[in-house]
Amino acid sequence: MSGLLDELYRLQERLRFVQTRERERDTVPAELTEVDNAFREKLDAVARLKQRLIEAEIEHRRASAELSDLQEKQKKYQTQLRNVQSSREYSAVLNEMDGVEKQIRVTEDRVLALEEELETSRADLSKREQNLPRETAEHEEKMKGWRVTQRGINEELQAARVEIADLESRIRPRERSEFQRLLEKKGGLAVARVINASCSACHVKVRPAAMQSLKGGNEIIYCDSCRRILYYDPHNP
Repeated sequence: MSGLLDELYRLQERLRFVQTRERERDTVPAELTEVDNAFREKLDAVARLKQRLIEAEIEHRRASAELSDLQEKQKKYQTQLRNVQSSREYSAVLNEMDGVEKQIRVTEDRVLALEEELETSRADLSKREQNLPRETAEHEEKMKGWRVTQRGINEELQAARVEIADLESRIRPRERSEFQRLLEKKGGLAVARVINASCSACHVKVRPAAMQSLKGGNEIIYCDSCRRILYYDPHNP
């Protein structure tokens, strides 16, 4: 049984190690945060500009199509105006024409505004994209030391995951399932070491009889208080 407890404790340690090192790998050091954020903002600005260009091009096509339709309506009313037979019809057509002409002016303004935006945005995007390779190289140079650290952490994580897989393969499914349940329920701490005859997780004293069983290593003992699996290391009591 002590072999199983050793493996469960080691598995837990490796899992906690992976969790901690992944967090460290993915957290940019404080002294580089501003540098990284500034570069990320440049990337985001380029992405936002590209998206806005797509939207503006769609809006421009729609507005241009709408303008063409309105101009066709205007031509139709101009033709009708030449063929009206009464003053009432003449006034009605003039009113329709006036409404269409107002719509044309508004739509023309929108088309021109979108054309100006597209021209400005394309120039801005071109400039940003031209600068991006240089800015990327400068960013990577500043982050070079951190990238080396990240690669080192990844190597540690790879070795730890291999060990985790090996440990899990040696633990029977029932014990592994119970261990996993406790991990999830107890915030990643399923196995608690006994230090000075106390549970290191909740600091409650372990009963003398339970201590004897732990030292014998013949069965799994749970803490009476926090219900974690207790682990006794005779080499580090």
